[in-house]
Amino acid sequence: RHGRVSYARNLLGRAYLDDGNAKEAGAWFLQNYQADKRGARAPDSLLFLAESMRRREDTRRACIALAQFADDYPREAAGRLKAQYDTTRNGLKCS
Repeated sequence: RHGRVSYARNLLGRAYLDDGNAKEAGAWFLQNYQADKRGARAPDSLLFLAESMRRREDTRRACIALAQFADDYPREAAGRLKAQYDTTRNGLKCS
């Protein structure tokens, strides 16, 4: 219930992703997004979830996460996370 729990879960996911463990990273990103969709790092986690799915070559789920990110967080997709969103989206072929 700490105010920084969203940051902590997101950082755990990022640490696993940086370590090459996309499966464990994805689990943390998904947990963070689902636990509190208004959490400080929920948008980041959803975007990193797409990246972790891309690294696992699960294009379908990566595209679902990207679409959900764009729907839930249009302000972040056009602002603070735009570069990361564009890079992730350009690395996938979503229909």
